[in-house]
Amino acid sequence: MKYWSIKNEQPKESIDFRALGLQEWEFRILVNRGVDTKEKIQNYLHPSMDHIHSPIALKDMVKAGNLVQSVKGKIRIIGDYDCDGVMSTTILMKGLGGLGYDVDYRLPHRREDGYGMKPFMADEALTDGVEMIITCDNGIAQFEAIEKAKALGLKVIVIDHHQVVWREGEEVLPEADAIINPHQEDCSYPFKGLCGGALAYYFINYLYTISGKIETMDEDLIGFAALATVCDVMELMGENRDLVTCGLARLNQTDNIGFNALREAAKIKGEIGAYHLGFIIGPTINAAGRLDTAADGVELFLTEDEAFAEETASYLRELNKKRQDLTTEGLARLEKQLTSPKERVQPIYILKDETIDESIAGIIAGRIKGKYHRPCIVLTSGKDGLKGSGRSIDAYNMVEQIRKSEKYLTSFGGHAMACGLSLRKDQFIAFKLDAIEKSDLDPRDLVPRVRLDTIMQLDKVSAETVERLNRLKPFGNGNPKPLFGATGVYVSQYRILGKNRNVIKLELFYNQARYDGILFMPAEDFLAFANEAKAPDGSLCIDMAYVPAIDTFNNRNTLQFQIEDLRRSKR
Repeated sequence: MKYWSIKNEQPKESIDFRALGLQEWEFRILVNRGVDTKEKIQNYLHPSMDHIHSPIALKDMVKAGNLVQSVKGKIRIIGDYDCDGVMSTTILMKGLGGLGYDVDYRLPHRREDGYGMKPFMADEALTDGVEMIITCDNGIAQFEAIEKAKALGLKVIVIDHHQVVWREGEEVLPEADAIINPHQEDCSYPFKGLCGGALAYYFINYLYTISGKIETMDEDLIGFAALATVCDVMELMGENRDLVTCGLARLNQTDNIGFNALREAAKIKGEIGAYHLGFIIGPTINAAGRLDTAADGVELFLTEDEAFAEETASYLRELNKKRQDLTTEGLARLEKQLTSPKERVQPIYILKDETIDESIAGIIAGRIKGKYHRPCIVLTSGKDGLKGSGRSIDAYNMVEQIRKSEKYLTSFGGHAMACGLSLRKDQFIAFKLDAIEKSDLDPRDLVPRVRLDTIMQLDKVSAETVERLNRLKPFGNGNPKPLFGATGVYVSQYRILGKNRNVIKLELFYNQARYDGILFMPAEDFLAFANEAKAPDGSLCIDMAYVPAIDTFNNRNTLQFQIEDLRRSKR
């Protein structure tokens, strides 16, 4: 059972939406996403890098630029092993290299090193004759490592988007020479939701500008920043929407050998969109850092060797397939634990399986959270006990709630929707019971929500509707696909397709007209619903939450309703 509701946000000012060329349903969708002033609407409908604020507004941007220009020796980039870290590193490598700097990089290994710059990396840099270290997608909390680097006489710039550390009500920053992070208390930059890749891109853009070489900057860098933004699940609103829109345009015409090899290996045809970045290309890059070394991803985007690019792209796709298989196997084992009535009814799922690879714990937690609408923490074997990741729902601020049980943990960090943690094995039961007891979740919080943007009956939808919807792309976090609602729709017949029997093709009728519908749902679940929802006369009348789309088959375009959820109609 799900709770259906209609979003009804209000604009901040009186707006004549028709004068802006909008239909009422479009206006409702925009306001529901916080696009609630005339200026915001115009910027949203016409994304452009002209909307980006000046990078100079980022605290220490000018200082960092001056520091780089003063460097005579080698610069080392220390990134991260996820997609944002890989793309940040790539942007800095290509950008600084293009300006003639001697630059190399070092990425931590997920299992051997853990997250972020480590003190021994400062020693390595000194041994290798490095003059400056630039961290990207990490550094804001790497106090010991940066202190060590400074003690060794190295210059350090931090480029990071993670939250600043606060202790006893005071902001605590590492002792770097410059810190570019919009979350700093003294940073006046208006848009705080940038990822590491976007900050790296802004920094390189600034360096090229002050060097008088902006016309020579690699045009692909904006595409790499867009890839990082989507894959780090940043909100695709404001500057991020401008950046991703322009970045996608570049990626669709790039001649970067590595990117095109990865596109080919993933068998992506046609135009690349945010979906391809977030669900195909990004996970493939992440697979390298999860199961091997993230350096493979950087080398792929830096190479000029087509044979190497093809080989590396194929290898990364194989790694991603392995990661998918491990995820499926691990998910199946943990779902067996949830067959226990005692486990199933808990408000928060804290599950342990020491055979699961630690690199996929977060992915599995996200899958369980999505399926059961419960906060979920998956724990597996770590170096010194148990290590795991959590994913949450809107009603449960994971970092605040789990902090109530922090006395049982050896390490912990995260944000409202996700966390990472470690603990001794003998503390598992105590931690689990304590976290469940302190969860403070109301049973109503655990009911999945279907939030419609607007009601639009099927006979009001046309190909033009889909065209207008496409203007609202790219869709993703913060800018989800608009969800329409229709009531009193009859299902006259249906077919079950797919090797996994999870594709349902439906023939729909409304107001004496026929329409095509498609639903992705396990056949047994749909059949159970249909049997329960049928009227005594055998008819099946539904309400449906849907997204209109155009289905192209044999060069023929057909309006199709992609059903996201359905329920028995009260008609």
